[in-house]
Amino acid sequence: MEKLFWGMVGGCTVAFAILLGMYLNKTGVIGAEPESSTEIVSEIETETETGTEGEMLADGEFPAEIQSLIEDSQGNYAQAMQVFEDESSAAASREAEGTQGTATGSASSTGTADRDPRTNGSVDGNRNGSHDYFLENPEEEESESEDTSTEEVQPEEKKNSEYEYTLYKDHVVVKKYIGSAATLDVPDTIEGQPVTEISDSAFASSKTLVRISLPDTVEKIGKNVFKSSELLVDVTLPDRLIEMGEGAFDSCSKLARITIPDGVTRIGKKTFNECTDLKTVRLSSDIETIEEQAFNNCARMEMTKLPSSLKRVEKEAFTGCVAMALTKWPNELEFIGESAFEGCTAIESVRLPGTMRTMIDNAFMGCTGIKTLEIRSGIEAIPESAFSGCTGITELTLPKSVISVGDNAFTGCTALATVTIPKNTLSIGSSAFAGAAFKEVTVNSKCSYQTNSFPEGTKIENY
Repeated sequence: MEKLFWGMVGGCTVAFAILLGMYLNKTGVIGAEPESSTEIVSEIETETETGTEGEMLADGEFPAEIQSLIEDSQGNYAQAMQVFEDESSAAASREAEGTQGTATGSASSTGTADRDPRTNGSVDGNRNGSHDYFLENPEEEESESEDTSTEEVQPEEKKNSEYEYTLYKDHVVVKKYIGSAATLDVPDTIEGQPVTEISDSAFASSKTLVRISLPDTVEKIGKNVFKSSELLVDVTLPDRLIEMGEGAFDSCSKLARITIPDGVTRIGKKTFNECTDLKTVRLSSDIETIEEQAFNNCARMEMTKLPSSLKRVEKEAFTGCVAMALTKWPNELEFIGESAFEGCTAIESVRLPGTMRTMIDNAFMGCTGIKTLEIRSGIEAIPESAFSGCTGITELTLPKSVISVGDNAFTGCTALATVTIPKNTLSIGSSAFAGAAFKEVTVNSKCSYQTNSFPEGTKIENY
């Protein structure tokens, strides 16, 4: 309404100015050519005396049409003022009613929507409805408040009569066993929180533990967790276990049996190294990698098969496992590391799948029990001393994928009476078949070999 009022006043003022200009132009005040000052004064005096135009009224009154315009403007001004005063009065009344409704708590939500009592002329309405308006930086205040409310509770390092442990808001990590029991069942909860992890070396070098059972809540055991616990015979691992650290049972010489639950995909470095009494091992069907020295010198271990999911057997993984009589080989095996099965004299047959790509030196060196060796097409090189000293092998057919045979690859295979070398083989190393029993062999005419690559006196023919 304030805008309406001032609009009407402005309009009247403009109209008045236009009509006044028209009148002055008509009377010659505007647009007349300038004359000498004497003539102007004389003309004005003459007009005043004679009143020839008959337009001017007595004592300051305006002509009739100008007077009529002024009266109309005054009437419009009075009307506009009356409307503005009425609206201002109504607005004040509504504000008073809103204030009273707020004090008594009886104002309705509909009324609040229709008439917002917070409106305060041109002043920013936000200052009345939100305390954030008065903050220097409301968003910064809210952010700080959120950071404070979501701040994580710091873990606590705690201790009881048997364990040192870390208490988190939703789980517990056992750090060290400080008890002296011979048989131990690790609890599934401590202070109401589940035990989910056993830290590195938590039970290492125990002088008392014989049997231990871990709860099903545990998902991870750390490095060297039972290392050198010289009396430990039996360990029950949880079904939910998914990770075993390196050296977990390293040098547990009395450990007799172990079952690796499904979910574990890797046997880490030295996990069962020097577990000389370990006899029964059941591996997870999910294992893909057996790392360096994982079962090194487990001399009594009677493992008969490797998991079908196994892809890699790393360096010395089963070195010295003289009782391991493997009969089943994984179908997806890709890599066999240096000396991986060296000295495994109980192995009678080796079947390497077509997925095999890499074999490193001495892989089956000294496996005197091997009688059957089957190598499917895929591997390109038989490395140095790979089957050296395998005195039980009687015949050998290399696949067409083999390009080279390394030095001493089959040296000392004294029972090897028949050898088939494919046309694709282009290199045969020194003493590759030295000491074998066969007396003739056929090779590619372009194949390079040494004078001692074959048994002394062997007849060599070409494709």
